Amino acid sequence: MTTAAKPRVLTVGETMALLDPTTQGPIASGMEFSLRLAGAESNFAIALRRLGVSVTWVSRLGADALGDVLFHGLENEGLDLSCVRRDDAPTGLFFKWRSGGKSSVLYYRKGSAASHLEPTDVPDEALEGAALVHLTGITLALSESARSTVVEVARRARTRGIPVVFDPNYRPALWSGPDEAAKAHEEVLGFVDWYLCGLEEGNLLWGTSDESALFDALSRKGLRAVVRVGREGALVHDGATVTTVAPDHLEQVQDEVGAGDAFAAGFAYGLLNEWEPTDCARAGNTIAARALRGTGDWETLPYLAEIEDDLTPRRNLGRTEEHSDGTRNG
Repeated sequence: MTTAAKPRVLTVGETMALLDPTTQGPIASGMEFSLRLAGAESNFAIALRRLGVSVTWVSRLGADALGDVLFHGLENEGLDLSCVRRDDAPTGLFFKWRSGGKSSVLYYRKGSAASHLEPTDVPDEALEGAALVHLTGITLALSESARSTVVEVARRARTRGIPVVFDPNYRPALWSGPDEAAKAHEEVLGFVDWYLCGLEEGNLLWGTSDESALFDALSRKGLRAVVRVGREGALVHDGATVTTVAPDHLEQVQDEVGAGDAFAAGFAYGLLNEWEPTDCARAGNTIAARALRGTGDWETLPYLAEIEDDLTPRRNLGRTEEHSDGTRNG
């Protein structure tokens, strides 16, 4: 166990062992792989920890060699692992390979240790010390007990006045379709303060066709939302207006994996510092841009000393439009 200071942020979810190829080509041809760790919530946690924020990561790992590798890797990044349980079920595993300019993924996660998550895995003490809770739709999909854990943590956070940030992180392989995912998300959205998503996944989940319709749908659910729009940056909807926040230094894009998690971490960093939502989104763009410059889920995430000046809030960097007119400038 680590001896991190009292946590300011708590996140719950699965981290898996990733076998990442060192060469390109079809997996059937035989390849060499490197062993790494990967998971949306741990990507988020590592990004925030590198910005100097104490983070508790709640999960279950198998009582196996892969679980040992992941535990020590996350421990080395300075995460608080006091709420990590070791389970008789195996640690989740997935393969990634690239062929013909496309990436493919093969998961071995059904029945994994993290799918055994239960609400009791998150003690009251962990929530009492938190200033923000981060949750994703991935954990909702792992099992009924994992879904109950997400909903219960969000509910308990709301009763304590702790802001909840939710990223749907829609993974088609985990659901029968977007309707099933959206129905599961509805169970937790009543406790969510900020909803962060990509435009494509948001439209897919809520049956909309553009950002205006998506914001209307999210507004009817009482949500403040940030929608990532790729090279156009991010759109921040505070409940009344939509503001476009331009992207940051996107001339070097190597790998998009983990960029959404990096954005969420930057946005959360701004919330913790009580910045305006547009400044939070700009911080998200800054961290995401750094993640895009290299390969891997989290390895190129920056440390605070490298980007502190870039994170400082600046005025008048966004364009504000009225939510109801269905248009935005640009």
